[in-house]
Amino acid sequence: MSLLLLNDEEVERPKEDIPDAPAKPSWSVALKRAASKFSSDQCTDKAAALTYYSMQSLFPGLIAVLSLINVFGNGKETTDSLVKILAGIAGKDPNDKSLSTIRDFIDNISTQGGGGVALVVGILLSIWSASGYVGGFSRALNKIYEIPEGRPVWKLRPALYLVTIIEVILIIVVMIALTTTGSVATSIANEIGIPSNLVTIWDIAKWPFVVLIVVFIIGMLYWATPNVRKTKRDIFTWGALIGFVVWVVASGALVTYFGLTQGASYQKTYGVFAGAIMFMLWLWITNIAMLFGAEVDAELIRTRQLKSGLPAEEMILLPPKDDSGFAKQDLKAATTLDVAHDLRLSSMKDASGDPTSYGRASLAAGHAALVSGAASTAGRGTKTGIVGPRDAGAPRGTGSTLTGSNDRKAGTTVTPYDPQLPPAVEEARLLRRDAALIKAQRSRKERDRLERQQAKAKAAAKQQEKKEAQAHKIAESHITREERWASVERVRAQYAPPEKPERDQVAAERAARRAAYDANLAERQAKAAAEPPKPPEPKKPKVKKPPMPSELRTETEQEQQRRRDEWFATHPPRSTD
Repeated sequence: MSLLLLNDEEVERPKEDIPDAPAKPSWSVALKRAASKFSSDQCTDKAAALTYYSMQSLFPGLIAVLSLINVFGNGKETTDSLVKILAGIAGKDPNDKSLSTIRDFIDNISTQGGGGVALVVGILLSIWSASGYVGGFSRALNKIYEIPEGRPVWKLRPALYLVTIIEVILIIVVMIALTTTGSVATSIANEIGIPSNLVTIWDIAKWPFVVLIVVFIIGMLYWATPNVRKTKRDIFTWGALIGFVVWVVASGALVTYFGLTQGASYQKTYGVFAGAIMFMLWLWITNIAMLFGAEVDAELIRTRQLKSGLPAEEMILLPPKDDSGFAKQDLKAATTLDVAHDLRLSSMKDASGDPTSYGRASLAAGHAALVSGAASTAGRGTKTGIVGPRDAGAPRGTGSTLTGSNDRKAGTTVTPYDPQLPPAVEEARLLRRDAALIKAQRSRKERDRLERQQAKAKAAAKQQEKKEAQAHKIAESHITREERWASVERVRAQYAPPEKPERDQVAAERAARRAAYDANLAERQAKAAAEPPKPPEPKKPKVKKPPMPSELRTETEQEQQRRRDEWFATHPPRSTD
């Protein structure tokens, strides 16, 4: 679809089709715009909110994980296996006294009742709390793409829950892959009976696997959470990869800083809570990296659209997933403005003492607010700080001239003041605005209905064409090549020219020449097959042409010869005695 518009036309967001943008993105422009919008969109504050949602979802997940030991554990055997794995990670003996606390903790969990209830409650609470994070990420990406949330709650919440479940499963897979390495993988392999060579292969192959899964997790958040429709191939994007790289680099820098300082400043400030604070700082940096990747992803789409000729300077031209909530939001905003406007009118009428007009009392109140605002902002410039309500109750002379006004041209005459005019003008303006809003809402619904009908008819026509093409393909699959050529010959016979003696003579001569040519060709082929094969002709030697005479080459060769002679003159040959 084409969205090329003139400069004075308003750019509208596409409704159904995603605009084609075949051009390659501009990385320099995208990175500059992403860095600027990262600050203007207040992504650091949004990352802090996402950090809160992350911490909120940890404890229900911990309950669910610990309940697994109670439900699926095998008592003492499970405790011994887990302690053995933990001892392998810590490099200690499983019977070490320092692991007795962990052994007692696992024994208490595995022996207490109610594990199934705790598991179900923990899973439900973890999904609910993690969906809060996904919802916060959705709102942050809507801010990045500059689009309001138009999906209704009954459609939005199930989608967020589905994304949450998929993300949680993938995160668990990544955690399992990261923890089963080295001695842990060897211990598990010995318990299960896996050969050691497979453990070595897993230690090498798990890193590309983990990177792929993490990039898919980030890309799925970019693709599924905002209220914009993207193509399916946009799940794996450069923005997701950049977010992953920034996260890895920032996490490495943070770990290096903690390793060099040993968290001294945090331990000195927060005491026993230093570990939790450092973990929250890491989560905050993680969310910052993901939001920066989302900014880069959005700006790469914008630059592709700009280089393809689409007017995406102020808006990324992607259709919304659902715009049914836009009209409700506009109506709610208009209602809020009506309440505020009525409050202003009622206060001005009360100040005037006349319920039908503003009056001079309202003018005095507005003038007092104007004077106090000018006094409070003295020395700040020429703008007035507090401006009272602009009232038409000021005594103006008939035909007075305004000079230097901002909203009227110089030399414009003003009509005489009518005390009944301002309320009527305000009331008429409100009525016109309400009528325009209602008309716009109706036209929007009608337009959306027509667009849905057109899209439905287009999809039905496309499906019908697909069925007809498939039926035609099936019908032609039973026709042999001879039958197809026979049908071609029948069609040719319908349009063949009438038979004439001259035409028959030409056709006979052509057939005779063709038969003679075929016989001659067969004879030559038989003769060539009977003769012994000829030896291959030797390749002609390559003749290297002498270089063309050149003064520079001659001077260079003379200089080389002169240096060679000088060297041999100063370095006589050594005697062999």
